[in-house]
Order: sequence, then structure tokens, then C-alpha cells
Amino acid sequence: MADIIIPYEPNPKQYLFHACPAEEAVYGGAKGGGKSKALVMETLAYALEYSGAICGLFRETYPNLEANLIREWKKSVPKELYRYNESKHLASLPNGSQVLFRYVKNEKDAESYQGQEFDFIGVDELTKHTERTIQLLLSCLRSAKGFPPRFRGTCNPGGKGHGHVKRNFVEATDYGKEVVQDIITGNRRVFIPANVYDNHVLMANDPAYAKRLENLPEQERKAFLFGDWNVFIGQVFSEWNRQIHVVDPFDIPASWMRFRAMDWGFARPFSIGWYAVDYDGLLYRYREYYGMKPNQPNVGVELDPYEVARKVKQLEAGENISYGVADPSCWAKDKRFKIYGNGGETVAETFIKEGVYWQPADNDRLPGKMQIHMRLRGHGQDRPGVRIFSTCKHLIRTLPELCYSDTDPEDVDTDMEDHAYDEFRYACQSRPWTPVLEKQKPRDAWNDYDDEEGSTSFMAG
Repeated sequence: MADIIIPYEPNPKQYLFHACPAEEAVYGGAKGGGKSKALVMETLAYALEYSGAICGLFRETYPNLEANLIREWKKSVPKELYRYNESKHLASLPNGSQVLFRYVKNEKDAESYQGQEFDFIGVDELTKHTERTIQLLLSCLRSAKGFPPRFRGTCNPGGKGHGHVKRNFVEATDYGKEVVQDIITGNRRVFIPANVYDNHVLMANDPAYAKRLENLPEQERKAFLFGDWNVFIGQVFSEWNRQIHVVDPFDIPASWMRFRAMDWGFARPFSIGWYAVDYDGLLYRYREYYGMKPNQPNVGVELDPYEVARKVKQLEAGENISYGVADPSCWAKDKRFKIYGNGGETVAETFIKEGVYWQPADNDRLPGKMQIHMRLRGHGQDRPGVRIFSTCKHLIRTLPELCYSDTDPEDVDTDMEDHAYDEFRYACQSRPWTPVLEKQKPRDAWNDYDDEEGSTSFMAG
């Protein structure tokens, strides 16, 4: 068989991506960095090196796959190297390796791949997926053949997965300067930043592309041109500022009113927050109790309401809690409680038996969201309407990561880890707040003269 020439000359950043020996690597940053091309060619290289390998390339939908990865594969990979089955979205190589083009839009889609085995998994636009979705997908990454399992991702800043990618790959590696090791899996992780100027092919063929990115509004320009991970396109609470909203814990005066709020979860985490109100109506979230399995976002700990209620009593012992607001669904009969032998009583009833009382929270989503916006904005000039103790790590972690829903552009994406947000929303709705405007000196209309004309400018009404 004659030698087959693959017309591909990687740029320096793509070369680093291909040479990376780490088990998990993410290549990303700005638009136009050659990410999809790099992912396709990395998949091809793995499939050629390991005969019989099963490789999965993922996007959110099949139209996305067709428009990006499949199109890039057909354009970049010589036809002599594979046969493509259109109906199965499958590329078969002569050495027995297969590349499966698949979609994964949410956690339910990711769960549908359970039981399958991939030697190599590549996810294009990684930031469009929640951390839980990617964790479920990576549970399929294993090799009974003895091949080195590999995960490769590409992305831009923004989207529902912005937070976990920034946390686990960008910040963990000091923006690509270090190789880190995941404490759970032992896998090495690498981040390779890239921007449009690294893509010499694009710059040569379309030099005006960078100019078009330069012409975007500031937030999009920072993200898409420079790959700035400190901006978040689609972020719901853009008012968030850790330096302003997060404070070190202090002793709360006994005279301040205290209350609590709860968002309950069965298979998903529950969130309980404790709040204090100062003399000016400023809200302080001073404690949280968050039911999440370690390193598994959106998965609740296996505690029944009795255990949680007793823990609540223990945490607030000696405090004067004025009231508590909870998700209205806590008053709904639920058959799942029969496993605890309590005859299907409500969550609220279970808590009452332990001496923890709640009232149904206002669950009107958009007004609650607006209350959070107003609290975060406050009076302006570093005078917010809410402050959060630094010990409330889960609200601090998840609130700034929330983005808008694809189906309801005015609301938060509920596929994200929104449990602490919901509880925070209930708390804010229970204390409706509007910034107090600065008092202005009353105007003496009779003495309001125009200096130049010397005539009275009074208007009756």
C-alpha cells in the first residue's frame, strides 16, 4: 500500500496538544485557535496508533456534529484511511479502530452511554456541558485492551460548563503553566491555552477574522479574542464580585434577626442556609449545610430528613431563629419516603417532628431572581445588599457559575447545580428589598432663580 500523505501541519499550540502525555487535556481559549481541527487530528492519531481502538467524539447535537466535527473529519482525513457510515455516524479504519460521532446534551444523554466502553473520548465545546454530564461520560472511559485511556476537550470561555472547566483545568494548572494530578482518579490534567493569533492557517487565509473579533462588545471580545476566563458570556449574575460580596466570618450581634432557608433534594443535593439581618436591612448568609457527595456535583448524600433535621437543630443550638422558608414541594406527599417507614409523610412534617419548623417559600422564579440581582447590586459603590461568609463555599462556588436557560432565556438553567441558588432565592424573597435612595434636599421652588435671567423658574403642579 502506497504511503498516504496527511495534509496537516500543526501550529505550535496544536503540537503541544498532540504531544501531551497527560490522561486529560483541554485545548481552548479564544475562537479561531484551531481547536476542532486539533481534536479531530488527535483522535485520528490515537485510532491509527492503537489498532482496534474505540474512539468517541461528542457534541451537543447531531447537527452540531455534522457542522463541525464530521465536516472537519471529512475535510482533513484522507478518504483512503476510513469508510464512513452515514446512518451510524461511524468512521471505520483499516486497522479495526472506530471513531463514533455521538451527541450528549445533558446528564440524561450521558447516562444513556453507561455500559459502553471508549478507549478515547473527545468533547468539542466542553464548556457547554455540566460537570456531572462530563463525569458520567468519563465513567465510560476505560480500555480492556490495555490501551492508555485518553480524554481530550476543546472549548471557549462561557456556557454552563465554564465554572468547572475554569476550576479543574484553567486555574488548577495556573492557566496552563503546570501539570496537575486529580486526587480521585490520579489522572494528570493539562490545559493548553490558544487564541486566534496561534492559528497561522486561519490568519493567512482570512486575516480579517481577528479584526471581526476585535469589533465585538468588550465582554465577547475578551472571551473570544483573548480567551479571557475571567469573563463569562451568558452569566446570570454578572454583578457578582467576590471582593465585595464575600466577607470573613464575624460574631453576629444577638440583636440581629436570624432565619434560615432550604431547598430540598432527594437524589440531588439539598441546601440549607442561615441568614442574619442587620439594622439597615443588609442580609448576611453566615452558615450553610449542603448535601452533596464529595466531588459529585448534582448528586445528593444519602441522608433522610430525620438526619438532616437533627443536624439543623445541632448547628443552630442556642440561636434564636425567627423563621424558616423551604421549597413548597416539602409539603407534598411523596411515595419515596415510604422507604424510611414513615408512611409517606411530607418532608415538612418530618422536620416538625424534630422541632424544625418551616413555612412555604415564595417560589415565583423570576421575581426571586430579581431580588438576588438587587441584593448583589445594592446601593452601588461597594455597598451591596447582601454579604456572604467565606465559609459558605457552595453558594460562593455555584452562584457565579450559573448561566441562562436555552429554553427560557430569562431564567437560570436548571440543569446546572442550582440548589444553593434556589435556597438563596427563597431567602431573598422572604425579605423583599429595594435600595433606599439617598435623601435629597427639598427644593424651594419660590427661590429657584435663573442666575443669568434673574427670573423665577417655578413650575406649578
